[in-house]
Amino acid sequence: MSYQPQPPMGAVAPPPSKGKRSLMIGLALIVVGGGVGVALIGLSGSTEEETVKKFARAPAGCTTTLEFDKSTEFTFYIETKGHVGDVGGDCAGNGSSYNRSDMPTVALTLTDPDGNDVSLSDAGSTTYSAGDFAGEAYQTARIDSTGTYRLTVASESSDFAIAVGGDPQADSNMMKTGGIIAAAAGVVLGLLVLLLGRRAGGGTAAPAPAWQPAAPAGSWPAQPGVPRYQPVPGFAPAPPPPSPPSAPPAPPSGPGWGAPQQ
Repeated sequence: MSYQPQPPMGAVAPPPSKGKRSLMIGLALIVVGGGVGVALIGLSGSTEEETVKKFARAPAGCTTTLEFDKSTEFTFYIETKGHVGDVGGDCAGNGSSYNRSDMPTVALTLTDPDGNDVSLSDAGSTTYSAGDFAGEAYQTARIDSTGTYRLTVASESSDFAIAVGGDPQADSNMMKTGGIIAAAAGVVLGLLVLLLGRRAGGGTAAPAPAWQPAAPAGSWPAQPGVPRYQPVPGFAPAPPPPSPPSAPPAPPSGPGWGAPQQ
């Protein structure tokens, strides 16, 4: 039976190096940060529409009661496109819709819970056009105390409304800013991790393999993890057993071999 050499055992794959792990983490940070930033910026458009929908509205040609629940500055917008829900006061046109192309002439009067007139100031050029609503800033008022106020809208036109609220793009701009910050943070952190991983991976070189003497010709190369045969000092292998004695040669065949001659 001949000896069949066994193939060497497969080497175990080494764990990922520090540089490779840093590369994966850095790329993940860039991708996640960019994705969150793009999502927030994309949602900012719908946020403006939701903000405008929450404005209080007063139809033209009547007095509407408004409940202010915080002390701050409010803006009164002439809304030329939109619709009015149920409002309190002496307005009869609840639930009406409107859509006109020009700005009407209007005069506003606002009274506080004690019946005193509230000072109104000219507003800037803030406008909005979000979904089913469009308007332009007209006047502002500083509300110093919470409570029920009365807003009278006097105009010869009736196909518009006064919308009362804050900056229509405040929440949208905040979300856009958050998206930009998230994207920038992901890129900066990702690049920082990549840079640190590159420096850590290039700081040390892989050790060179130790020199091994060449195996004699005709010998089977040593397998990793298998010790070579080493003779034991003072021990001699047993001599081979003696060969059996050889038998005498067989006589040749034929009659009369070895018989006396007559």
